[in-house]
Amino acid sequence: MQSRLSSTRFGRTAPRTHSSSVPNHRATVPSQGSRLWDRLSWPVSLALFAIPIALVLATLLVPRITASPEVAVRVTDRYTGKQLSGATVVIDEGRLTTGADGSVAVELTSDSVPLQIESPGYESITTTLAQGGPADWQVALRPNVLSGRLSDTETKSGIVGANITVVAPDGTEQNTTSDSEGNYAFDGVAEGATVRFSSPDYGVAEETVGERTEIDFEMRPSFVSGKVTDKTGAPIVGARVAAANGSAESFTGSDGTFHLSGGTDVGDVRVSAPGFAEQTLAVDESRQVTASLDGEMIKAIYANLGVLSDPERWNRLIEIADTTEINAIVIDVKQDTIYYDTQVPFFRSIDGMITPLFDPKELLAELDEHGIYSIARMVVFKDPLVAAGRPDLAVRDDVTGGIWYDMNGAPWVNAFNQELWAANADLGAELGTLGFDEVQYDYIRFPSDGDLHTADFGSDYSEAARRAAITGAVALGSERVRATGAAFAVDLFPIIALLGDDEGIGQTLQDLTPLADYVCLMIYPSHFERGNIPVDGHPNDFPAETVTYTLERSQEWAPGTMRKMCPWLQDFTYPLEGYSAYGPKEVREQIDAAEEMGVSGWLLWNAAGEFQVPALAPG
Repeated sequence: MQSRLSSTRFGRTAPRTHSSSVPNHRATVPSQGSRLWDRLSWPVSLALFAIPIALVLATLLVPRITASPEVAVRVTDRYTGKQLSGATVVIDEGRLTTGADGSVAVELTSDSVPLQIESPGYESITTTLAQGGPADWQVALRPNVLSGRLSDTETKSGIVGANITVVAPDGTEQNTTSDSEGNYAFDGVAEGATVRFSSPDYGVAEETVGERTEIDFEMRPSFVSGKVTDKTGAPIVGARVAAANGSAESFTGSDGTFHLSGGTDVGDVRVSAPGFAEQTLAVDESRQVTASLDGEMIKAIYANLGVLSDPERWNRLIEIADTTEINAIVIDVKQDTIYYDTQVPFFRSIDGMITPLFDPKELLAELDEHGIYSIARMVVFKDPLVAAGRPDLAVRDDVTGGIWYDMNGAPWVNAFNQELWAANADLGAELGTLGFDEVQYDYIRFPSDGDLHTADFGSDYSEAARRAAITGAVALGSERVRATGAAFAVDLFPIIALLGDDEGIGQTLQDLTPLADYVCLMIYPSHFERGNIPVDGHPNDFPAETVTYTLERSQEWAPGTMRKMCPWLQDFTYPLEGYSAYGPKEVREQIDAAEEMGVSGWLLWNAAGEFQVPALAPG
């Protein structure tokens, strides 16, 4: 049998059937095994290549398939850095709570997850966590609560009932009151807030809250209490006790005692009462003040424009005060124009309003040198230059459509306008600051003479509206003047003391007496009419009776206020036929009648500045 082995194995050469250039190797005729391998090699190669790719993809996909990433959210106190356990993290519909270390694990189920983080006593925060961010996320919450205790610096006891206010930077306020131990608390305190402590007996103080949640605060007492009497030891009712710095005032009760509270840094108090000399007393650590006042009656004459512009006539009034019982001078400071260089912007804006005749400082220095009490008289609502310069403030004429004029051809400003209240209060306060002892409002009323049927004051000219306007203007003036330490007075028509209503001018004793230190009824007997007082004849012929009856009736409307009465008395002869002349006798009868009624003083009116000196007691 022929061998199947190649002959080349034994060194023989296989026979050639033809000459060929085909190489002599075995690949030219594949075997069955090689053909099988060729059929399998391409899918095996593909598989070998795909395996690493699958492994890489598997590596990338496994975390997404197996679990979402987590972020540790750590919640702290912004001011202290302290970890906040029990804080709430609101995510989607769920709520998580931080543990003892202030942290909680938040699962990121999407590319970004909104969170709200909150804790009692802290301002909540809304934020967003994103995949690919830090694995440890720290959030600092700002405390928004404030509590503390308000106490007395000296006794350390809690201050009860104090008003405590937290004021946000935008001006909004939160208010509370200290409890029986002096404690207080607030929620929702804004960043940058201040806290204000206020107590009638301790004054007012402020603190910046800053990065504090607790403020204990001590306050020194600012109240002053005591008693005011006359030299006999009898209590003085209604005496005014005011902080010398103008921060508070009080009045004595029926037993002469007072309690002054609400002041700030009260080191001295001024004690005054109608008919008594004022005292200024120091406040010591006891916060107790006892005042014993000397009786003093104001006895004044009047200096008008002509007197103020004539040194000889002015010196004559000083001489009268030096040689008689006169101890005060009423000085015109505003009537049509202002007689000194006022700095009140409203009046400086009116053309021709300022016509300086004197320097207030020099005039007051002279009066002080002679021991003369100074009273500044200012006309309020009969203001023709203001009416002309500011027609919008004037009483209007509903017939002509222009400015209304009284029977003497003078325009009036409208007392309903509060811009006028403020301007005159500013002037009164300036006079008090300059050093006048007293500021007196005159023509503090609506007009009474002229055709009032054509006067247009606005939509409501009822008695209630008129009274409210005059009372409002007087109240503002009183507040501003008294704050300077000066006394405040009002000149009133005496008819209101006889009848009790406002008589169409807005004045009543009921409204205005409580607001003034002195009420100056203009009791000129020649200006009364027959039948006004119970006498057999014209009141001009009964000077004493007219004064007595008018003052008696005043107490029906303002009981217990005789000490506030400082009436204007007539020192002139009324220039009409049938009216009896007024000389020293008639003037003295009025003075004696007023003093017998228990008034605090009297003022003599003579428009020319000429007075019946023989009627006056020697000084």
